[in-house]
Amino acid sequence: MRVSGSDSRTENGSREGSSMNWKRYWPATAIAVVLFWLAGVAVGSPAAGAAALELESTSVTLTKPDGDLQHAAGAHPDFRFFFAVRKQGSLPVASLRNMGLRLPPGLFGNPLAVPRCGASEFLDVTIGPSPLCPTKTQVGTARLVTVGKNNIYLPIYNLAHGTDMPAKFGLVYYGVPVYITPEVRPTDFGVTAGSLNSNQGEDVLSADIRLWGVPADPVHDSERGLPGFPTVPGFPISVDIPMTPFMRNPTSCSEESQTFVAEGNSWEEPNLFAVSEISSEPFGRPLAFENCEDLGFAPTMTASSTSSSADAPTGLEVDINVPQNDFSVSRDHFADGNPVSLDSPDGRATSDVRKVVTTLPEGMTVSASSAQGLGACSLAQIGIGSNDPPTCPDSAKIGTVLIDTPVLEEDLEGVVYLAKQKENPFNATLAMYMAVKGPGFFLKLPGRVDADPNTGRLTATFDNTPQLPFEHLHLELKSGARAPLVNPRTCGTYAIKGEFVPWSGTAPVVAESTFQVDQGCAAASKFSPGLKAGTTNPQAGAFSPFLLRVTREDGEQNLAKLSATLPEGLLAKLAGVAICSDAQASTGECPTASQVGKVTVGAGSGTNPTFVPEAGKPPTAAYLAGPYKGAPYSLVVKVPAQAGPFDLGTVAVRNALHINPVTTQVTSVSDPLPQILEGIPIAYRDVRVEVDRPQFIVNPTGCEAKKITSTIGGSGGATASPSAPFAAVNCERLGFKPKLALKFTGKTHRSAHPALKATLTMPKGGANIDKAVVLLPQTEFIDNAHITTPCTRVQFDAGKCPKSSILGTATATSPLLDQPLSGPVYFRSNGGARELPDLVADLDGPIHVTLVGFIDSVKTGKETGRVRTRFLGIPDAPVSKFVLRMKGGDEGLLVNNTELCRIKPRAKAEFTGQNGKRSVSRPRVKLGCGKSSRKR
Repeated sequence: MRVSGSDSRTENGSREGSSMNWKRYWPATAIAVVLFWLAGVAVGSPAAGAAALELESTSVTLTKPDGDLQHAAGAHPDFRFFFAVRKQGSLPVASLRNMGLRLPPGLFGNPLAVPRCGASEFLDVTIGPSPLCPTKTQVGTARLVTVGKNNIYLPIYNLAHGTDMPAKFGLVYYGVPVYITPEVRPTDFGVTAGSLNSNQGEDVLSADIRLWGVPADPVHDSERGLPGFPTVPGFPISVDIPMTPFMRNPTSCSEESQTFVAEGNSWEEPNLFAVSEISSEPFGRPLAFENCEDLGFAPTMTASSTSSSADAPTGLEVDINVPQNDFSVSRDHFADGNPVSLDSPDGRATSDVRKVVTTLPEGMTVSASSAQGLGACSLAQIGIGSNDPPTCPDSAKIGTVLIDTPVLEEDLEGVVYLAKQKENPFNATLAMYMAVKGPGFFLKLPGRVDADPNTGRLTATFDNTPQLPFEHLHLELKSGARAPLVNPRTCGTYAIKGEFVPWSGTAPVVAESTFQVDQGCAAASKFSPGLKAGTTNPQAGAFSPFLLRVTREDGEQNLAKLSATLPEGLLAKLAGVAICSDAQASTGECPTASQVGKVTVGAGSGTNPTFVPEAGKPPTAAYLAGPYKGAPYSLVVKVPAQAGPFDLGTVAVRNALHINPVTTQVTSVSDPLPQILEGIPIAYRDVRVEVDRPQFIVNPTGCEAKKITSTIGGSGGATASPSAPFAAVNCERLGFKPKLALKFTGKTHRSAHPALKATLTMPKGGANIDKAVVLLPQTEFIDNAHITTPCTRVQFDAGKCPKSSILGTATATSPLLDQPLSGPVYFRSNGGARELPDLVADLDGPIHVTLVGFIDSVKTGKETGRVRTRFLGIPDAPVSKFVLRMKGGDEGLLVNNTELCRIKPRAKAEFTGQNGKRSVSRPRVKLGCGKSSRKR
């Protein structure tokens, strides 16, 4: 609105004479709306109930300098706010104390558009009724009508202020300064401003507040005041300052009218507020903004990894630039005392950024190494919706942010915090907050981070950002060993993509920035994991915890599958151990009684992987489970995926425990290791298995050098077979005293076919048997006529041996098992490798074991040929009792060559222990002979 001529204006726009008393017309209070950039503290809702103060009328008008309405988005309107209180007679119903106005988001003023008036100048009224503020610091006028006084236009000045507020404005009446400070609402990033504590001795009836869209515009020359004096109608005053816009419309458009909210209270009832919502101009036009499609929007982005090494922890630097059409030089206007020229004030602002979506290249993922020692910020600690400083722990800091805005003198500095998992505005696993400290406010912006569940590719989204301008934003995520990100595994050129969505509703702008990964490239083609394994106490035959550790170098293919084969004789005592059921094994919720050990997993890139479990976190566990994938037993490894602030649930990996039936060697074959959980890759660097159940793992009783072998698969398909040496010690200290008892039953006469029972017993704590050679008495031959069709190897492997090939049964009892092993004894062909078929005991029970014996006839000294049975390479496994029963009669393999009861037949037994000790005995064969049998 223009003021010209020789007189001032009344409330309805009519002019009054210019002759007036300055003190008489100096207003009792100042009501102003000052708009400012940035978000901070929410303004609370008015108190409930009827307010003592009553508003008769309120209005908001946005105009061009010529008086036409100015609703164009991003334009720079002259702003007018008018209100009148309800009167009872000539007096107001209540005495006005404060009046404020809440503006829609995006409508604000730039306090750097004009210079500032110093505190001493503002408080100096020695020359006239107005402050001694320079004319060029004026941003508008205020006209108040009070009881018994005429009205006058009073200058509103841009004032110097401290760091505890974004801006400060003021005017003076009767020597009393009235300060106006804006507040920024964090809920919608709009601005609320108003006067504080009006003069209680002056009852305000109405106020007309006018702020200039472009204070330097000559159109306002007639509204300016001189230092010490208010506006002098008819005396235009020019200023030599840049044509920098002060007011700015929002850069978003909607058919719906925007709402302004006037709120006022009284001295009598300060806790009760009169509230008036304004959504249209005085002549009924909705307060909606238009022509957003004409706004410029050209953001650019550069982004790069802070490390150039493949598969290494890395930070991230992102720079976003948004050229500003109107405010780009405002911070430098008065830096050197010389005004800076600017284009016409009729220009339009650049659209504000509404949404930023940043997509990292595939392969750049969350670093598991960052979890150790990392904290997280809860919703209560960040305090979104309040102007309180965040109370997030320092351990939750993952980066910094710097914002350069043209409407503040200093850059805004802030911190990037990791948000607490699931306890964030998105209920997401990954999220972060930008908390930026401004003068008198905090800008707190939540950002969602989505991780592709299959690849781990990261996309960060900040949506509904403030409708406020910034020229440059620099975000930096910390680097070093605990950096939150990790580079791709292979070298090359990678692109970071940014998508910027404007508040204007026009098309998004897509930008792309590339960076190089060119260090540590050779490791990507390598796969040479390391293996360390063994018992902590290698004493032969003793129980001892067993440790196995697999490591991988940084940059190599990830571990994908593990299998390990233990040496002969390194066994487990399964007796007395509870078994985890299949249903329990699927979730890892196995009973404690089935636990046999624990696991530690180190994951992450760089020199400091994160280890699970951490102190205070749930322990890992390894449980014994039942049959799985053709193996008689399995191992369930339960790893709670909890590290730092992350809880990704429980990972249960099952390992089939295959047992070689000939050597009883155990081979553990894992299921594929999970490569990613909730979009967070698991870079296995160090896997440690500790089987530490008391009296569980037992060492061999043979001390020859052995190996623990493995087959390890990589995520890229590579395979490695590292091994670790193993040997028990002090085997010679073990005793070795096997005892064999033989018994023939059935007919004893010549040509009869006796049944045989052989019972072998072993004392506790000695060495296990390696070889067993038994020569039957000279009284026994093999009856070739009873050798029918032996079982072939194919039939044996298929479990389909003919009944006629069964020679007897065998039972083995071991202290390592709850139940004995038993099964048939077959005559099995050997493909002509030996003259006679082999004697094979096929034993089933908790495990399956096959014992192979060789049968032949030998001469010893002057003796005639004797039937010999040899068991060579017996597994290094403890057996407390072994019973072999051979059929007699028509199915008997043995035949007497003399009357047994006339002699006392003896066998010869020679046993060799796993520790090399030998035991030779000549056990007498028990016979069922009576007196008559002996006479015969």
